[in-house]
Amino acid sequence: MADPNDRDRTPRTLGPAVAGTWYPSRTGELARQVDGLLGAVAVSSDDRPGSSPSALIAPHAGFAYSGSVAGKGFSLVRDRSYKRVILLGPSHYASFQGACLPAAGAYRTPLGTLPIDTETIARIGQRPGMRIDDGPFEPEHCLEAELPFLQRSLAPGWLVIPVLTGSSNGSQSRRQTVEALAPIVDKQTLVVVSSDFTHYGPRFGYVPFRDLVPERIRRLDMGAVEQILHLDRQGFNDYVAETGATICGRAAIDVLLGLLEPGAISELVAYDTSGRMTGDWDHSVSYASLAFRH
Repeated sequence: MADPNDRDRTPRTLGPAVAGTWYPSRTGELARQVDGLLGAVAVSSDDRPGSSPSALIAPHAGFAYSGSVAGKGFSLVRDRSYKRVILLGPSHYASFQGACLPAAGAYRTPLGTLPIDTETIARIGQRPGMRIDDGPFEPEHCLEAELPFLQRSLAPGWLVIPVLTGSSNGSQSRRQTVEALAPIVDKQTLVVVSSDFTHYGPRFGYVPFRDLVPERIRRLDMGAVEQILHLDRQGFNDYVAETGATICGRAAIDVLLGLLEPGAISELVAYDTSGRMTGDWDHSVSYASLAFRH
């Protein structure tokens, strides 16, 4: 006889929370859109750098806005093989200190179901500053927005470790997150940070200037990008503090900079803004893709 409690012990599946709004909900339509954003013609392995990227920073807005920038970044890992993907991003809906990991066993999008590395999560979830709770993941878009790109670009066989950083994380919380994740980052691991850059306009409570807006937004973004490309963790944090730059994934970016090996090769792959796309500079969000190799 089946145990009636087995159903309660079955791992839950997260998502999709934003299919049909941020990206298409129909499998074929989504696959075609993502493939187009990754590039209609696959880049020959002879034309790509020999080493696979070890980390990416990618945007997470609706695909109509940030999809092109995200696709250019994820195209660098097309057909690459990894054992696991650590997917880091900011919690937009739940407030907590430290970092949160899911109890769920899988993440679902219209393109299929991805297994979560529950064994590793059970281990690192016991580390200081880490917690296991599905709640913050249920409405969250920032991690889900990266999954279709990963599903259409990576070779099969990888597990995902979703990680949300708290909105008010201090240096101690970020240090604890780095210490928890560092032992599982190896040559078969891809770290993906989900973050948009400057959120400009009254809607975001950030209007540091009102003239030469397109040029000054770009200058503001490139100041942060420069610190990231130099792998200057302190410089990045100082820049954000001095400018008030509204980079939603700043804590996750700081964690990434703590995980990267010294001497990692970095590049800005793509950059754009919603202001340029819509012509409306009263409110604008910036998108950037960056890649890192050892």
